[in-house]
Amino acid sequence: MNILGLDASTKATGWAVYEGTSLKNYGCITASSTDLFKRIHKMVEEIDKIISDNSISKIILEEVRPDEIGSRSNLATHKALMFLQGAIAMMVHDKYPKITINYLYPSEWRKSCKIKTGRGVVRETVKQRDIRFVEETFGIVVNDDIADAIGLGYAYLHPDREEEEMITWG
Repeated sequence: MNILGLDASTKATGWAVYEGTSLKNYGCITASSTDLFKRIHKMVEEIDKIISDNSISKIILEEVRPDEIGSRSNLATHKALMFLQGAIAMMVHDKYPKITINYLYPSEWRKSCKIKTGRGVVRETVKQRDIRFVEETFGIVVNDDIADAIGLGYAYLHPDREEEEMITWG
């Protein structure tokens, strides 16, 4: 079974393909258009290629949630990420009906990777810990988008959570 871990973003989407429990391939899709929907379209097209090139049977996506309720910038970002997740889900549903998508909260997948999060831990510190986890576990140096995608796939394959905590659609 080939699993695709996705750290989906409208500007830089990290991805990681696992064959069984082994990391097979990884990368980052970037989009720079000022038009949100053009960026989403590019992301979905590239994810489609990765799925078809790697015989993916399951996708692991980071669950989207706003950092602060009421913040305009976070609300706009949250909306854009929800649009992207919806576009990915629709493409998968239409083209690959046998693929299931599992969603993991950031704290869930990081717990499985033994990455400390929580009160007082700032985003930049967490991102550096994600990169360090990948370097120590796989011996490779990647950016934070790819590190998060690798971590998502790893967490799915090495769960440290109750099965009921995992959200599954598809």
